[in-house]
Amino acid sequence: MVSGDGTLLAFERIAEDLKQQIRDHALTPGAALPSQSQLMKQYGASSLTVQKAMALLRDEGWAVSRPGKGTFVSTRSDFGHAYETITTDLERLIRQGHLAPGVKLPSRQQLADQYEAPVTVVDAALDRLIDDHWLSRDENTTDVHVQDADHPAMANRLAHAALIRKIDDGSLPEGTELTAEAAADLLGTDVRTAQQALNLLIMEHKAARVRRGITANDGGMKVEEVTVIGPGPGQAAPGTIEVFTGLSPEEMQARVRIDVLADALEDALAQIQELRDRLDRLEGKHTRD
Repeated sequence: MVSGDGTLLAFERIAEDLKQQIRDHALTPGAALPSQSQLMKQYGASSLTVQKAMALLRDEGWAVSRPGKGTFVSTRSDFGHAYETITTDLERLIRQGHLAPGVKLPSRQQLADQYEAPVTVVDAALDRLIDDHWLSRDENTTDVHVQDADHPAMANRLAHAALIRKIDDGSLPEGTELTAEAAADLLGTDVRTAQQALNLLIMEHKAARVRRGITANDGGMKVEEVTVIGPGPGQAAPGTIEVFTGLSPEEMQARVRIDVLADALEDALAQIQELRDRLDRLEGKHTRD
């Protein structure tokens, strides 16, 4: 922000002077900044002006406040801790259902105040969660929302989180057998999403995959695949062909690649459809004109 004649405002001049001291290493990372009263005396400024200057330094990541101790020049560890705290906390809130799909997040400044972190660090954390499809940004308003439930990546995570909650509350006790179809009915989702959620349980060693031979309706034999809740069945059920307590590294990599490609394809198709819609609107406008 600048005044009408293009010069910096008083609080910006103070902030810029302190930034220059940091650049020149007169104030080193971790060093305490002068107190509010010292800055008021040094710059002949009011307490409000000094407070605004310090807030600007914090928002831009030049300084951090430590309650009861003062304000200090930021260090790399200050950023790293705040960044990880914000990302892991928001992920946890989404997984646990405290932040529902489509919900608008608090503003950048509100998150910065909540986590006592610079706005720049909040932006970096939000960008990571957007890249990982936990969040989405509104193109028109720049507001950030929890990703919609029908997004493939979010649908898989929500289904997995629902299974974990059912295991934790005892409604899916150890030894429970689930086919992908049964899991889909239980979760109210499609079979592909349910299978992905079951695969995640297996990768986390919270379940095992069992293939067994059963009698088909025509009297022949067929192979049935089920997922058994628990770290692994203590004793295989009669007719068991194979028991897998986890995916092989090759299978894990292949499935991850397939999921990534499938998500990328869906995103590309959605973008193509959006471009078609825009073209239709432009052609309609041109026709009317």
